[in-house]
Amino acid sequence: MEHMITESDTIQTKKDGKEIRKSLAVDPATYDLLEEICIMENRSKIDQLKRLIQKEHKKLSAELGHEFV
Repeated sequence: MEHMITESDTIQTKKDGKEIRKSLAVDPATYDLLEEICIMENRSKIDQLKRLIQKEHKKLSAELGHEFV
């Protein structure tokens, strides 16, 4: 049986100083663009992705007139 990640697992993981991560695959051209952005902005790939995704989410939420949770 597959283990389901529960809220208590997430809380314990954060207490342990680890974050749960999911893998994400992109094509090589997109990866290279991300790498260039990271160099220009002096950020890690994960930090840059989080920033870009949060910015886009905020923009789309404003356009739709509501916030997704």
